Amino acid sequence: MQRYHDTHSDPLPIHSPQHDVERANLDRLTAEFLMRGGKVQKVGHQMSSAPATFTINPERSPVYAHLFAPSAPVAVPEAVTPADAEGSSPGTDRDAALIMADAAMGNSPKWIARKHHMSEKHVRQVARDYHITFHKQR
Repeated sequence: MQRYHDTHSDPLPIHSPQHDVERANLDRLTAEFLMRGGKVQKVGHQMSSAPATFTINPERSPVYAHLFAPSAPVAVPEAVTPADAEGSSPGTDRDAALIMADAAMGNSPKWIARKHHMSEKHVRQVARDYHITFHKQR
């Protein structure tokens, strides 16, 4: 097995007389353009007018999320947290609303779990707690 590709056995040559002619023609045209006062502007691959297709939100990243946490702890009155008395997590009401809306649209628990970054077990448990019925199960 070869470690590197041997270019000596390639079927097509890297340099050909036609390429040399075109290269000389481009050099001549570029020199004429510069003699007339033209300027060459180099544009790299990163200079595109298209919007960025993917960006990472550092506030939701587990690596950087702690940097965006509030510096002083916020005091929460005990009367405001009835969810603790029921034994459920504070985000359950919000989760239940999301699950209920998606279930009403006919989505399955597996799809809802993937959409909202939850486990399917959590989605089904919240659905049982809040009596949410799904039209599709899988």
